[in-house]
Amino acid sequence: MTSQDPKTTSLIEQTVSAFDSGIQNTTPKDGLSIIDQWIEFLDQNGTDETDEIADVLEDLKAELDPNREDGGTPEPSVIQAYMEDLIDITQSVMESPEASAQQTELQRLISTLESINQQVSK
Repeated sequence: MTSQDPKTTSLIEQTVSAFDSGIQNTTPKDGLSIIDQWIEFLDQNGTDETDEIADVLEDLKAELDPNREDGGTPEPSVIQAYMEDLIDITQSVMESPEASAQQTELQRLISTLESINQQVSK
């Protein structure tokens, strides 16, 4: 994520638009699909710092998976903790010199993550 990358911008736009009108309007399948796309993108293009994001996304995906091995339902407090981690790590990435070309998009992504986190807490 070092320069204005069209794929990064597209994925951020897709994420923002998917959750723009609230998490209630996004299906679990759509949410998991976006998480999968981010994990794949970060695995292919990531740095050590963005690898942390991929790890948190893997954990979040496992928590949200409707076919969880433990058969449980997603726990809002666990989801919130993952969202807070994603926000913190993304802010750290945004502040790095390597991400300067993507700062506007990353700020929009952070705002979306914060919005999702607030909705989960309700």
